[in-house]
Amino acid sequence: MSKPVIVIVPGAWQKPVVWNDLVQRLHTADFEAIHVELRTIGSTVTPLHGLADDVAAVRSVLGELASQSKTALLLGHSSGGLVGSNAMKGQDNVVGMIYLAAFAIPHGKALLDMLGGKPLPWMEYKVRRAAIGDRVFGRQEMLADVMFNDLNAEEQKRWMTEMTHTSAALFATPSGYEPWKNGIPCASIFCTEDNALPFVVQQEMAAQLGPEAKAVTLKTGHCPFLSFPDQLVDAIKTLEAQMRAT
Repeated sequence: MSKPVIVIVPGAWQKPVVWNDLVQRLHTADFEAIHVELRTIGSTVTPLHGLADDVAAVRSVLGELASQSKTALLLGHSSGGLVGSNAMKGQDNVVGMIYLAAFAIPHGKALLDMLGGKPLPWMEYKVRRAAIGDRVFGRQEMLADVMFNDLNAEEQKRWMTEMTHTSAALFATPSGYEPWKNGIPCASIFCTEDNALPFVVQQEMAAQLGPEAKAVTLKTGHCPFLSFPDQLVDAIKTLEAQMRAT
């Protein structure tokens, strides 16, 4: 069986450029890889996009791959776990989902519910007119420690410039699908030094995937695709092979 295409479903706030290096390294490792540009990130439309729009963006990519008779393995990072989970519903060419320091959210629960019902201290809501919608930013003075704590100061500064807002609607919309309860293989890549989504929280959510779910643990912060991309590629290769073998 040929390898699936790695479809990267990104988390909030980060611009597409943060994924370029990982995509190239996956290509070098003999994987086709695609990064999906989500509509809630940096959106300027009125009203701002929401979860359904991000889901549609992923499904568009999956549909194009299906038209080429290609299968897909989703890699969801952070809030991309929510988007990827919902996007794979009814998509027959999806062979599995890897949650990379990501939210595995029960049906009927929203991202905000998983955060205790309110934004975390490093999140800043900027309220606009109701017809437009609120935007959420990461507080600049806290991002280095929260998102990039395993990078040096120069790299922290570089990647903080590639941050933007995310539509608040993404955080408030309940999930409508649990792939792990519908026969879709799911796995996890844990990041033990993660200050955005702590390791223990990652483990708690991953427990929903079942006792047979595969996992790889990395000693990295929230964005290993920036800090330790080779380790991340190895983790993806390992999980893809294990999931294909089951």
